[in-house]
Amino acid sequence: MFFASIQDLLGTSECLSEVPQAARVADLLDQLQALHPGLETRRSELRVAVEGEFVDEDHPLTDGAEVALVPPVSGGGGGLVRLSAGPISVDECLQAVRREDCGAVVLFLGTVRDHAGGRSVRLLEYSAYERMARSSLEDLAAEVRRRFPVGEVALWHRTGPLLPGEISVVVAVSSAHREEAFAAARWALDTLKETVPVWKKEFDQDGAVWIEGDLRRPC
Repeated sequence: MFFASIQDLLGTSECLSEVPQAARVADLLDQLQALHPGLETRRSELRVAVEGEFVDEDHPLTDGAEVALVPPVSGGGGGLVRLSAGPISVDECLQAVRREDCGAVVLFLGTVRDHAGGRSVRLLEYSAYERMARSSLEDLAAEVRRRFPVGEVALWHRTGPLLPGEISVVVAVSSAHREEAFAAARWALDTLKETVPVWKKEFDQDGAVWIEGDLRRPC
């Protein structure tokens, strides 16, 4: 499976590959690189996931394994974790974290700007490795609870096309005191942007680019 600018580079979102018995991830990458030489310059920055878990190039491959090439990302029960193509409900996020024993609720809304780096932005399009993104969001919510004295956590990220002013991501955290709630929300947002496999394509007056890490890659 291929995402963001790698999908553009290879001209497809997925393919079926045959590799020798006892092959490793490195063998599959070598095979793909031979078919798509442009992959060579990108290989060092990619992470590889097998069955939704990041692995190194020595990881063995089994028959039928799902392998994803993941470029740098943009960036239930109590609480809420969600990845959706539909609009984010701020009220639902707030209700998921509010508790009588928590005197502080911090809510962060990430919205689409109408400009970036001096350019007018008319649209952002978010794509995700959905299986892994949901798992990463759930792991992130659990890690926030382990690191900080919080009550509940809500994480919600959009996918698909968004216009300026629309909400792309919500982080909500409740805690007994505001200091802990602010610290937990900031850490959760920073970590989400660095680790959850969601990418954005930015459309401006000159065309479209993928935003991957600190780089802009023309489509």
